[in-house]
Amino acid sequence: MIHICYGLFDGQGLYSKFTGTSMLSIFENTSAPPNSITVHILHDSTLTQSNHDKFVAIAEKYKQKLEFFNVEVFCEDKIRTVIEKLKKYVQSRFSIGAFYRLMIHKNSFNEKISKMIYLDSDTIVNLDIQELWDYPMEEYAIAAVPEFWATRSYMITDKYLIHSGKVTIEDYFCSGVLVLNFDKIDENFFYTGIDWLAENLQCECPDQDLLNIFFTNTYCKLPEKFNSFIGVSQALDNNLIYRKIYHYAGDCLGLNMKNAHDKLFFKYFTKTPWFDINMLQNLYEGTLKISAFDINNFAVQISAAVSGKKRTFAVAPEVVDTAKQFFMVKESEEFFELDAENPAQSIIDSLNQSNGEKIFFIMSDNYEQIGNILVANGFIEGEDFINAMLFLSNNQDNLAYFYRLVKLL
Repeated sequence: MIHICYGLFDGQGLYSKFTGTSMLSIFENTSAPPNSITVHILHDSTLTQSNHDKFVAIAEKYKQKLEFFNVEVFCEDKIRTVIEKLKKYVQSRFSIGAFYRLMIHKNSFNEKISKMIYLDSDTIVNLDIQELWDYPMEEYAIAAVPEFWATRSYMITDKYLIHSGKVTIEDYFCSGVLVLNFDKIDENFFYTGIDWLAENLQCECPDQDLLNIFFTNTYCKLPEKFNSFIGVSQALDNNLIYRKIYHYAGDCLGLNMKNAHDKLFFKYFTKTPWFDINMLQNLYEGTLKISAFDINNFAVQISAAVSGKKRTFAVAPEVVDTAKQFFMVKESEEFFELDAENPAQSIIDSLNQSNGEKIFFIMSDNYEQIGNILVANGFIEGEDFINAMLFLSNNQDNLAYFYRLVKLL
């Protein structure tokens, strides 16, 4: 039996469809016979009955097994511990659901389970999951893909764990796809880990950083194909699709059907029970808003922000030519290529010297992380810096980014 789990916190009832799409992609590509895969949904009271029934319908259609594990019932003490000790995280951009993967152990389930695959909900399994299940890792507690391989060094350059010397950049791994060997994981790991996080609130990705602290020197390094970040794949794969587990992290999923990776997601999504007439109506109405009100309103806001300030550009090296051409950058305007090791530092230094006279146009797939660092240093999005990629969205037929797409669908 192959065991797979997802952590689901769905406060608005909008995210279950992504979990369901990922689950369906597993069933579509498996060589395993019926009743040989069990998917465990680690959920709480935010799982609606309607979404519950849709998960059941997918499992029944593909003749595979499905178990629901209510963490609020079975992990009440652990949830209370997270809320009490880590208010900083659960009240910010990380939901309590980010910690669900840390709460499970082999004794959590009705049957003894010694091994489990964990997947983030924003993944598409475009390969046979048996490949990952059979990957040799018996002597290891966990298996994961190093982020240095998965993102080609993006998304990890300004990690606290790396700059503090606690973890090397080569060993830091992404927790979006994991194989857990429960026989090698101490059952007290969760409480020890939460105590460590409470003393290290600098961590940007609490659940992932905690796992790295405990296992970075003792985990099995999986090939990149088991956690392939879409932002990197879109840049390197020339719009081609391979047999991989694709991770749609950040603003990487849109409605551009000329984009092979967007199209891949919808190939599976359209086979789920969430693809119905109501979804089509929401998609139509939402797209109209994006293409009309949102874009116009964005332009008005940017015009006000830029007024009286000097345009300054901070751009990822691979899009330098695009940025210069699209924004018609003048020789008199400042233009920075972002440093892969520390992309936010040059922006911070320049803004500190500008006395509020500059506004940075940032063009990078790593914008969200750079923006968080700038905000932490006292700068304001919309006044000191903006996401220049939004200007290109209309030009590139990519109006709906991932978080907007959650609401649209």
